[in-house]
Amino acid sequence: MLRKSLTTVLIGGALLGTVSCSPPSADSASQAVTEVLDIGGSAETYEVLEALTEGYSKAVGNAEAKFAPPSQTSAGIQGVKADTLDIGALSRELTEAEVSAGLRYVPLMEVPLVIVVHDSVAGISDLTADELKAIYSGQIRNWQEVGGPDAGIVLFDFTEDENEKQVLRQAYLGETLEITSDAIFFADDDDLVEGAATTDFSIAAVPLSQELSELPLTILSLDSIGPSVANIRAGDYLMTVPLGIALSPSPSSMAEDFATFVASEEGQQILSEYENDFEAEEG
Repeated sequence: MLRKSLTTVLIGGALLGTVSCSPPSADSASQAVTEVLDIGGSAETYEVLEALTEGYSKAVGNAEAKFAPPSQTSAGIQGVKADTLDIGALSRELTEAEVSAGLRYVPLMEVPLVIVVHDSVAGISDLTADELKAIYSGQIRNWQEVGGPDAGIVLFDFTEDENEKQVLRQAYLGETLEITSDAIFFADDDDLVEGAATTDFSIAAVPLSQELSELPLTILSLDSIGPSVANIRAGDYLMTVPLGIALSPSPSSMAEDFATFVASEEGQQILSEYENDFEAEEG
């Protein structure tokens, strides 16, 4: 969400064939050949991948992780298929056809899809499922109808081919609900968040990210259930987006090393801390 521009991330020391938690010696570091880990795909996954590459830098040697401009899951999959990317960043799991084609999926974490409103929407902290559906269908058009200010609702929404929209439909809207013609549609989550953060009386569904706490946006609970880690694990909060990475059928040794690091105790600890950061912000 409104992510800072990701350029080359330097990862110090010598890159070994497998992940090692011991830092390389000064002599080996000075003789190391820099290698490049090319990453691209879903914008939603970049934030957690940035945290993982920073942790990876402490475990391995001298290498560069280069992030392509944030895009979509399809770009990550196309990149690893064409061997132009080592790592494809995904915000959905692989399809059966993609798995049959030899792609390998490494799960990272589940990120909640949250309903946010601009801070100008005073007095609203929770919506019922029926109220949410009525807002998206256009049956409710003024915030006053759900206990808010006397102001028209500005709805920002994803296009139908976006993963987030499918999650929203499966959890609350249903597959056949017709979205109001007043909705403003986006194909990119960064643009959608920017629109919601700069528009009074707006509402949107967006993947939870650390940047949301810095924006004039309020995260709503739904049917009095918030997007806490406990609620997600219990299955009470219904909207989550799976984040993961894809490797090609013949991945580079560096891509294999990174996947090994993600699955290691160190990698899982980074993911756990990242998840707990969300919990702290929600609290």
